[in-house]
Order: sequence, then structure tokens, then C-alpha cells
Amino acid sequence: MSETKTKTRKKIIGYCAVDSGQILITDPSYFADWKQNKMGDTGKGDYSWSGACATTLTEERAGQLNFVAGHAGAGVVSSAGLGDGYYPVYATYADLGDWGERVVKLEIVFVDEKDFDFIA
Repeated sequence: MSETKTKTRKKIIGYCAVDSGQILITDPSYFADWKQNKMGDTGKGDYSWSGACATTLTEERAGQLNFVAGHAGAGVVSSAGLGDGYYPVYATYADLGDWGERVVKLEIVFVDEKDFDFIA
């Protein structure tokens, strides 16, 4: 039996400006819980400016931000490649049958691999 691979397409959907050297992915409905505090006020994983900074300053340079109640899922934060910049965002679309065409993946390109031959 042969498997049929779902056909996808990739499209640039816009750009994200970065002025803090990091980027946050979250559901906009959670912004009411975001704490705009000072760096050092809270630790890694807190859903706040300070928590985002603490998370991106780890060895992984990225990680989970938690809801106020402490459980995971409020968002993820990552350092932005080489720092501040204007980064392209791509969406990959796939036809999901009865659901129609949907976004199945987002990709933010911080460092273009063609510019650095050491990136696999």
C-alpha cells in the first residue's frame, strides 16, 4: 500500500520587527495577563517581560512561558538569531480534506542558511 503525501505550499506572510533581541509567540487573548515589569523582577518562564528575558538568556535561548497559575502554555519566547532585526515569517499550508486548506506550520527565519555555510 502506498501512502499519499499531502501537498503543501509555503508562503511569506509578513515580517516581525525585533528590537529587544527576542520574540514571543502567544495567543492575543492572553495579553491581559502579561506583566510589563523590569528585567530581573521574575524568573524564567514567567509570562512577563522579565520572564521572557530570563528565558532567552538561558543556554537554550528559548523556552516556555507559563500562565499565571503556573501551568505551561501561555506562550513561547526565543532569542532572535543575531539580535534585533526585521525577520520574515512563512506559513506552510496544507489541504486537510473537509477542513480545507489550513496553516500547518509557521517559520521565522532569523539567520538565512545561505548566508552561513556552517548551518545544516
